[in-house]
Amino acid sequence: MNNKLERAVIIFAHECAPYNRPESTVGAQRPAQFAKYLPDFGWRAIVICCDHERRGIARVEDLADVQHDTKRAIEQSDRRASIIIPTPSMKWDGLLDRMWRAASSNQTRFKSARSSVRKALTLAKFVTGDYSQNWQPVARRAAQAIAQSVKIDACIGEHSPDAGLFLARWFSKKYGVPWVADFRDPILQPFKPFARRLYRPLAQRLLRTASGAINVNRVWADMDRKLLRCPTWTIPNGFDPDEFSASTNDSAKATFTIAYMGRIDRAQRLETFLEGLALARRTLGADFPSRIRFQYRGVSHEHVCDLAERFSLTDVCDSQARISREQSLRLLVKADLLLLLSADQSLQKDEFYSRGFYPAKAFEYFGARRPIICVPGDGGLLDDLIRETGTGVVLRSTQEIARYILQAVSLHQRGEPLVYNPNEQAVSSYTRRNLAGRLADVLNSVAAPENAEAVAVTAKDAVIHPGPGY
Repeated sequence: MNNKLERAVIIFAHECAPYNRPESTVGAQRPAQFAKYLPDFGWRAIVICCDHERRGIARVEDLADVQHDTKRAIEQSDRRASIIIPTPSMKWDGLLDRMWRAASSNQTRFKSARSSVRKALTLAKFVTGDYSQNWQPVARRAAQAIAQSVKIDACIGEHSPDAGLFLARWFSKKYGVPWVADFRDPILQPFKPFARRLYRPLAQRLLRTASGAINVNRVWADMDRKLLRCPTWTIPNGFDPDEFSASTNDSAKATFTIAYMGRIDRAQRLETFLEGLALARRTLGADFPSRIRFQYRGVSHEHVCDLAERFSLTDVCDSQARISREQSLRLLVKADLLLLLSADQSLQKDEFYSRGFYPAKAFEYFGARRPIICVPGDGGLLDDLIRETGTGVVLRSTQEIARYILQAVSLHQRGEPLVYNPNEQAVSSYTRRNLAGRLADVLNSVAAPENAEAVAVTAKDAVIHPGPGY
């Protein structure tokens, strides 16, 4: 860490570890890990986030306390280190937000009428913010307190949800500093086609004053450049080796374990893997259940159990509800094989999945240093990532899955390890520290007045992909 940090960036992140909702655990690591490593590159990060335990409890009269508490936290902090400042959020932010929350409440009597009203109010709220709008007044007060004590050179708005964008735009205008949007997903992706057409000009207006936008893969970054008409950079999610340094794999255990942790979303199909596992079972015979275990932990627990029953794999499927991040990472390291689900190829007509995508857990698998099987492959981004890093194999059919599993179990029974020979240089480019260095490069470029003209020119014809492997 530098003894004297030359610059400071304020990051507005509704979800930031360790104050995030359990459902947003992976995404919340991004701003927290940026904050951890940015000081190594001359930037102090001050992250304002919304404390999951204190959401919806603040009143207008509490805002002065938020400002006072933030100022005290800054004054007592180490100026050489980053800091995360958790705040509450309001019950609501204005009449429109209050009406939307009332219409969204499960206590509202008439469900059909409630649904129609909620949809109309959601459209009306496009210009003020989504469900995170009630955090904006609190975050503004905290940011004002920070600006009184620290010279801020740039700010970042994390998305999603979208409060971070509104706040970064506001802070940039009020204090005259450049701002950058950091997207984990394309801004239009959550909407249906009709809503995308409505929201497109609003998104362009929201990002009009931004110096640029960051996204997690090169395809989405290119989409952002064309949509938002500003420079874009690619900084994927990564992994922190510190989180895995204390764990070891127990290769002497009798049961061969294939692990998957976390949510299974609509773009992924576990069925393909389970069908291959069922084929391996039929091939191996009666002692299959004692030799192999599929281990799942996460919010899709019931879905996994239903599929296991459909494929007659209940006795080999260890599926349980969500566990802590720390427990999840320990299970990944102890597994013999890690399952990675790519985008369902039937979604390739969807512009946002046409070239696949990077599940954030792919990078955690790099940290666990266990072989990866990617099923069924996307013919795009994820396949390229696995190939470039040498961290696993892509299995496209049930026959390939079954054959690979049978070979892996045979090696395990003989006490021989699976082949795992990653490209260490390629893998290391995805450490959180290296990615924070790339973010520092972005901040250096937008915060330097002499670079302003060059950044503006870049917006016209180029998408910036710093570093190899992008």
